[in-house]
Amino acid sequence: MRMIEWLAPSNPCRQFDGNERLFEALKRLDNAAILCVQTKAMPSARKFVQQYGLPPDSVDEVLNQSTFVFLQKIEDGSYQFQGHAPSTYLVEIVRRVALTMTRTQRKTHETLENHHDLHDPDVEAAQRQRESAELVRQFLAQMGEPCETVIRLHHLDGYSDEEVVR
Repeated sequence: MRMIEWLAPSNPCRQFDGNERLFEALKRLDNAAILCVQTKAMPSARKFVQQYGLPPDSVDEVLNQSTFVFLQKIEDGSYQFQGHAPSTYLVEIVRRVALTMTRTQRKTHETLENHHDLHDPDVEAAQRQRESAELVRQFLAQMGEPCETVIRLHHLDGYSDEEVVR
């Protein structure tokens, strides 16, 4: 026997033979009635928590917040019994509370200004080297054939002065 079954009856709705009787008990804030509607709404709460990508351990929080809102609506008269199961209305509140939680739990995105080291020194060095090489090629092309060959052999290819002269 699980602990919850020991603390609460296996069918908390057994004593409420109809929706109207359940509603009247909810108006009195009867613990058994609250447990009954929460038990009926629990599968939907799990489904919405999973569907909206909330952490699995937030099921109880969603259900409890929803139950609180539901009981407030009963107390202030904005929820009136119309023959339907009160748990149906609670499930709709569960959906809205879960949806609201997804909005508040969205990950905050850091702005780029918060990152001071956004550049890669290797990439910048390679870019500077490519730009310098292009400039050297342009200058060599402007010098003409004999000068270009001498500079290329000595400075770029690494030949000694004696080897270049030959």
